[in-house]
Amino acid sequence: MAQHTLYPSNSDYVSVVKALISKYPFLRDAEGNGYHTWHMSLKRKFKTERSPLVDEEEVKKIKIKYGHNVKSTGEKEASCQRASRSVADEDRVSLIGEDAASINAHVKTLKDQYKKTKPDAAVVDEKMKQTFAWRRMEITNGIPVADILGKYPFLRTPSVLFQEMGQMHGVADLAGGFQDSFSKIVPGVLKLAQGKSMIEGHYMDARKEAIAESFCDMDFRAALVLLPVIFREKVDKYITIGQGEPATPYPTVQILGASDWKRIFTEKRIFSTVKIEGSEICRAVGVEDGILSAFSAYFVYNIAYPSHSRNTLLFLQRHVLKVSAPGDKPLPTAVVRIINLLS
Repeated sequence: MAQHTLYPSNSDYVSVVKALISKYPFLRDAEGNGYHTWHMSLKRKFKTERSPLVDEEEVKKIKIKYGHNVKSTGEKEASCQRASRSVADEDRVSLIGEDAASINAHVKTLKDQYKKTKPDAAVVDEKMKQTFAWRRMEITNGIPVADILGKYPFLRTPSVLFQEMGQMHGVADLAGGFQDSFSKIVPGVLKLAQGKSMIEGHYMDARKEAIAESFCDMDFRAALVLLPVIFREKVDKYITIGQGEPATPYPTVQILGASDWKRIFTEKRIFSTVKIEGSEICRAVGVEDGILSAFSAYFVYNIAYPSHSRNTLLFLQRHVLKVSAPGDKPLPTAVVRIINLLS
């Protein structure tokens, strides 16, 4: 194919992969049209092969034709890209009866409650629900994260972040569902991550020194931390240790009060913070709540998945939490492969 063109058309790809599975039926995908995995793999292979060929005439012409302008890594990572998620029709309906004045009254009540040592949970829950549709509209329209946090300060708490995402996708108990679903794949994730990261070595050292009663919690935390490893994605773009600035502006868990990975695996109630574009948006107790808070922030603040963690995040969304939305694209081949290995 590459001898014919470096830029095959979609019909070229489809013709080739159809011919492949017709001649070798045992290579068919178990589900779908039978060739989706091959189709996506072949397209990705061409993209990878073209990347270093910047001096090839055909590549130059295509880049000029489509106005391709390569930005530096710093420029790309200056801020988070916003997702194209829109306000659902049912959310628009729930705006009926609310206006700027009524929303301001609800917001004032929320701010007053946030100042209290012991806020009234029932009042907070009611006001967050009453302002939900308005808040979703504001975020969709691009209001900055700092402004949203100033207006709705309870979004700084993991439980409200989970509730917000759960309401967006009809999940009654986001944290509980996450715990139950991820627990089932912990052994498989640890097996796939074995020997593939220095962090996995720290986990094994910590486990050798631990008592048997703590193995379950340690394994769960280790599988969560090592999840990017099985997708060949960087852990430091997902969770970091210490006070320095995260390596990415996207939602990142930063562990506080720990100087090494062993403590992260052994201490259940270690403090963590979630940062977006260098600013703290939430504090959590435990690695588990920190990671789920960071993941929820992508949806709550309408942030698109970054390429450096995309497969990890898609796996958590579609396979662990079973959350999908109209218009979602098929899962990448790398994610499908891991799901099959864990099945």
